[in-house]
Amino acid sequence: MLQTPDSQATNQNTTPKNAEQSTDILYIALTCLHVLRKNWYWFLLSIIVCMSTAYIFTLRQARVYSQSATILVDGNDAKSSRSNRAFSAIQDFSGIQTTDNLQDEIFKLTSRRLISSVVEQLHLDVSYSTTRKLTPVSLFTDSPIQAEFLEAYKGDISFDAEIDGNKIHVSNTRYKGKKSGFEKTLTFNEPFKTPTGIVVFKKTTNTAKFNNKTIHITRTSINSATNYYRNCISAKENNKEANLVTITCHDTNFERAGKVLNTLLETYKADIVESKNSVANNTAKFIDERIELIGGQLSDVERELVDFKQSSNMLDFNLNVGNYLAQSTSSHQALIDLETRLAVVQSLRDFIYSHATSEGKLIPVLGALGNAGIEQQINEYNTLMVERNNLLANSSPTANPIVERDRILSAMRTTICSSIDNYISSIKIQISKAQNEDNRLRSAMTSAPQSEIKTLDITRQQKIKEALYTFLLNKREETALQLAINEANVSIVEYPYGYGSPISPHTNRTMLIALIIAIIIPSGIFWLIIMLDNTVHNRKDIEDRLSSPILCDIPHWEGSADGSPFVPQKSNNPVAEAFRILRYNLSMVMQKGVIVVTSSTPSQGKSFISRNTSAFLSMRNKTVLIDADLRKHTTSNIFNARAGHNGLSSYLARQCEIDDILIKNYSENLDFIPAGVRPPNPTELLTSSRLDKLIDTLRNDYGYEYIIIDTTPFINVADAGIVNRVADTTLYIIRVGVEDRRFLPELEKQYQDGKLRNMYVVANDVNSGNDSHSYGYGYGYGYGYGYGYGYGYGYGYGYDEKQKRHSRIDGLLRKIFHPTKR
Repeated sequence: MLQTPDSQATNQNTTPKNAEQSTDILYIALTCLHVLRKNWYWFLLSIIVCMSTAYIFTLRQARVYSQSATILVDGNDAKSSRSNRAFSAIQDFSGIQTTDNLQDEIFKLTSRRLISSVVEQLHLDVSYSTTRKLTPVSLFTDSPIQAEFLEAYKGDISFDAEIDGNKIHVSNTRYKGKKSGFEKTLTFNEPFKTPTGIVVFKKTTNTAKFNNKTIHITRTSINSATNYYRNCISAKENNKEANLVTITCHDTNFERAGKVLNTLLETYKADIVESKNSVANNTAKFIDERIELIGGQLSDVERELVDFKQSSNMLDFNLNVGNYLAQSTSSHQALIDLETRLAVVQSLRDFIYSHATSEGKLIPVLGALGNAGIEQQINEYNTLMVERNNLLANSSPTANPIVERDRILSAMRTTICSSIDNYISSIKIQISKAQNEDNRLRSAMTSAPQSEIKTLDITRQQKIKEALYTFLLNKREETALQLAINEANVSIVEYPYGYGSPISPHTNRTMLIALIIAIIIPSGIFWLIIMLDNTVHNRKDIEDRLSSPILCDIPHWEGSADGSPFVPQKSNNPVAEAFRILRYNLSMVMQKGVIVVTSSTPSQGKSFISRNTSAFLSMRNKTVLIDADLRKHTTSNIFNARAGHNGLSSYLARQCEIDDILIKNYSENLDFIPAGVRPPNPTELLTSSRLDKLIDTLRNDYGYEYIIIDTTPFINVADAGIVNRVADTTLYIIRVGVEDRRFLPELEKQYQDGKLRNMYVVANDVNSGNDSHSYGYGYGYGYGYGYGYGYGYGYGYGYDEKQKRHSRIDGLLRKIFHPTKR
């Protein structure tokens, strides 16, 4: 419903206070759909570019393959269980939390020591690759050549080898990351010198399929290759209750991934066996040393016995001492056992005091001690020592786990020595009792010859040495048997397996991400453009910020085909219908009078609205159009009324009269008064009473019902405000896509203060298809932002710098949204 001037007061308090902060979700959604519809080609271009880039990117990425193996870590080994329980008890007593044994095995599997061994065994410090259809392909056993570096590593080097029959052309050599410029053509098995030393190329397979192809060869340090494959290999618990561990290797060559896993498992098993054999090897070494020592002592005793018998002519002393031996058999046997045990225990104690204090030494395990407690302590000590040595291989001696184990081992060693000393004292007491018994029997044989007693003593020593020698021989056989049957407590559940298809790059995922990015990029750009666009977009923007009535919406006009400055009055196009509605609405608010047409800034369509409103009013009413823009003469220029002719400026300067400037029937019933000569003082001329006299004369003497005055923009200069004193109604033109929304609150204030008489708004350039953005041009006019005439007067509308910046941004927006329109 159209508002009248009387109803304007009721709307003074209806303007939203925070209109700039309000957000209309539906409007935003419609705006997005409109942007998508109007700029679909940008989205299509973005999709094509991003998808093509993603496809080329995935094509140039090396294919990564995966192989996995599963092993079962046997946790039921008796010795392992006892050692773990003992070590756990010691740790609990010391306040240390017991670690997960399965996690320890996972750490060993991925340790630098084992992987470095795999790298060295498979020569993984040298890699080979080629390119197939832009895709890098890693070569392993299928490489046609093998580069053999005859000198130690001196730095990273890479080069391209192009195979041409039996010749190889080496080029693109890079040493330590820098291009060296080294190039050479040679044959297979021909040594050549490179910055890192002498290299020989050897043929490995048929090179026919690699003829005229380039093989890229790279050599890195063992440490760098180890770091690379540590990142490629991972191990995790498959089933903790069943002690299952799954090892996975990612590599750019499927066959090499399986080979790496197989070699790693074999190395891991060999490392376990080596750890187990360390105790047996140490025991075997100790036994060999004791056998050599006891063998020499036994030989000495036997030689002494032979010499004594020869000197005393005693060939068969058993007949003389038969009774003695019969009585003392049990006593001798007990004494022999005790002395044998004492010798073994003393030898073990000597070894502990002389050798076991060294770091990493193990205590020999002897089964003839006769004391189960000491034997168990020695087994626990050896197990903890093996674990300590394994940890030391991947740590430093000052690491907390090593220091803690050294402390525990020292305490256990002290305990073992104390137990042995107590046991030796016990054996000595038993030997003393046996010797006393033997001495008693000897005293009873006072009649036995002294030679027989001497022979008996030597014989006893001989039997002791023989028993000890036999015992050591048996222990050596047991140790050898243990070394032969020791195996890793690991069994392979699944040998390396995997699918032949690569797991990376993820082409579908990459293409999906590229599609999302392709949509996000233009969406983000257009959303940023919309957010930076401060212009009026549609009628709703005006209604939200102004309480002034809106008389009409004028659609976008592309111009007449015949170049006429008027919209065809008999046409049924939307623009003509809009001007008919404007004429009707004007007749509702005023029957006749003076209409001043102005706007905030240039390029709003003032002159277009002025001349066409005048033309449509003149169809029923006598109408005159006055070009009061004495600075730019937009309407006069469009009507081909040259600035040199008489016009409004001449009349206001008292140089002519009304009849001299009035052009009758310029367009059917429309009369026109041009602006005339550009004056140096347009503001002073418009202030004079001659303007009021002109309006009164036109209204009263000439009988014009409607007087349309096309004036300057309201903000830039004072002309519009001065001319407005003669207005009955003010048409304020707001052009969609040009008017800055931030000015509307100021315009509302001007409206509320009544500075523009009976102001009504006309929304110009509103798209007839209800588009939210319509930035097109086509009127063939405009003020421009650098407003001036070049006549030396320096008059202008005076945009400040901030307005100029926004104007440039708005112009950019219009070019982006409608690049094909002027």
